[in-house]
Amino acid sequence: MPRISNLAQHNFNLFSTLNTQTRLFTAQTEVSTGDKSQDFAGIDRDTGRLVNIKNELERVRQFQDNIETTDRRLDLMGFSLGRIEEVARDFRSTLLNAQNGATADTIGLKELSQGLLDQVVDLLNVRDESRYLFAGGIIQTKPVDLNNGTYVPPTVPPFPAAADTDWYNGDNVIQEARVDEGFSVSYGVTADSNALEKIIRSFDAISEITFTSPPTAAELQAVRDSITLLTEAIEQNTVGEKTIGELFGQVELDRKLVNAVNVKHDNFLVFAETNIADIQQVNVAEAVATLNFEQVTLEASFATLARVQQLSLNDFLR
Repeated sequence: MPRISNLAQHNFNLFSTLNTQTRLFTAQTEVSTGDKSQDFAGIDRDTGRLVNIKNELERVRQFQDNIETTDRRLDLMGFSLGRIEEVARDFRSTLLNAQNGATADTIGLKELSQGLLDQVVDLLNVRDESRYLFAGGIIQTKPVDLNNGTYVPPTVPPFPAAADTDWYNGDNVIQEARVDEGFSVSYGVTADSNALEKIIRSFDAISEITFTSPPTAAELQAVRDSITLLTEAIEQNTVGEKTIGELFGQVELDRKLVNAVNVKHDNFLVFAETNIADIQQVNVAEAVATLNFEQVTLEASFATLARVQQLSLNDFLR
């Protein structure tokens, strides 16, 4: 027990030891968690800035989620459009060859056209999870259905001159994605776009012809009309209407736009995470050094406290 003669020294040493214990506990917590404090009280001066940065970080991450979803959908749409263009070009080449003699019948043009038409329909009915991508705003319904009870296949020849999109079950809504504060991107293509309608009409018309051998003049004229329509859809569409390649380019441009915005968000994430780390996290090397120092100090404090408790008045009078 401390005596009157050493009470003041004892109290001072005890106070110092308790403070050292507190600092040691703080250092241990910093080293084990990597954080400067377990609550806002420990970073009082930076609390407001930290909250603002974290709120902005959450908004940016939501924008990036929107961008990821949009990019995935555009990628699927771009694949479909690119493949449809390939199919249309190959079929046009086949039709050009089919104008010679009995070729239309011998190469099974009717069956080939039906098979390619089925491919195009499948490509336009592509989904991202449960959402049909080429249906505009009616995302739960297949946009292209040639057996929907409304569409009537043409009787060929003659080749159908007028557009007919009764097979389209979507609408004209263009999707939007919010990719930044106050900035939304309109994106996508609907299956009833002019170039796509021409491709479907070309395939569908040829699939309805039962070719004779040799083909009749009317049958050959239908083949030529189909070639003309495919050429418009592929590379020479009417004024104000996009070709299939231009539709693909539009989708790719939208992808570049949303990914350019995403680069900005990535840069902000680096900035935000760096600042949050500066506010919240300790310098590990410094924290370990502080921990070691406080441990040595505490041991010395205990030794001093024990020594003082052993002192008597005689020790002071020697």
